[in-house]
This record gives sequence, structure tokens and C-alpha cells, in this order.
Amino acid sequence: MTVSITKFWWVRHAPVKAMMPGRIYGQRDVGCNLKDVDSLKAVAEKLPEEALWVTSTLSRTKKTAKAIAEQRDWVVKPLAYKELMEQNFGLWQSKTWDELDEDPDANAFWQDPAGMCPPDGESFEQLCRRVQKCIIHLQKKYSGRDIVCVTHAGTIRAALAMALDITPTAALRLKIDTLSLSHIDHIGDDMHNDTWQIHNVNF
Repeated sequence: MTVSITKFWWVRHAPVKAMMPGRIYGQRDVGCNLKDVDSLKAVAEKLPEEALWVTSTLSRTKKTAKAIAEQRDWVVKPLAYKELMEQNFGLWQSKTWDELDEDPDANAFWQDPAGMCPPDGESFEQLCRRVQKCIIHLQKKYSGRDIVCVTHAGTIRAALAMALDITPTAALRLKIDTLSLSHIDHIGDDMHNDTWQIHNVNF
């Protein structure tokens, strides 16, 4: 029996420039602050050499990936997947939660934050489905590789939900900081048995 271990190294992008508490960025393509060199270096030192790098299509993940790689003098050319983007909050993007305080849709959202779909957006459950489908694709296409995924908090929660076999609602309880690293392995064999192993979350 042949066993293959595919290692996923999930990194959340650097903080959004002029980040305001409660501001909903979602899939808006906003810049990021890369001034915290110590944190960039700390992440880089934990990552494996000769890994495949992937990002979402949003610039804050691409710029973060480049900045992390530069700490080790690596030149990386990440593959960008739209399926790894943050949750689409639709008409709520660019607003703050305080501004939505009187919005009946926002009030309904807090009753079911995983299942409720913001106006013209997507639910967290929908995000989980697209992210997990992409993970399966990556695992099959690059089986046995180290894969560094520089993405978003929602995306990483979806990956952890898959590995931990928990519901999207439960996954929303996971704290994912900017420039944090979460390491999970997919273990599979030629008998079609597969499982996940969690090494670290948000460290």
C-alpha cells in the first residue's frame, strides 16, 4: 500500500491598510500593510522549501505571498484561484457592522451567520463548498507536495472545517489572525482511504 501525504500550509494575508474595526472588506480588492517585517519573517521561517504556492485572485494575498517569500530569498510564482477568495458579502462590502445595525437582513444574518446569504453575496456555507472543492482539486493534482496557501480568514476556516469534519457554523468560532499559519495534512493511499491530520492552527 502506497501512502501519500499532502501538506497544506495556510497563511492569512497581512492586515488591510488603514484597517477599521468592523469594516466588511470581503472580496473588495484592497491593499495590505507589509511593514511588520518581523511577522513576515516568522511565518517564512516555518514554511518548507520547494513548495507549491497558491493564493486567491485578490492582490492582498499575492503581495503577502511575495513579501513572505522574500524573507527567505525565494522567488515564487503562486497559482491564483478565484475559488480561494474571501466570502462575498455583496452589498454589505465597504460598510461597517455598526452601519448595518438597523438593517433587517443583517439582523437575520446574526441568527444564522453560516447559512444566511448577504444581499447579492454568498453565505459562509457556500464559501465552504467552493473552497473545499478547490482543496480536493489541489490535493489530487499535487498529491504528496507541500502547498503554501496564502488566503483569507474565511477560506482558512473552510479548510479547517473540512479537516476537522465540523460544520460551517462551528468553523466560524475559529480565530484566524493576519499573518498566522495553520498547518494540516491530507493522508491518502492507493486503496482510496483518506484522512486529515491537524498540526497547528493560527500560530
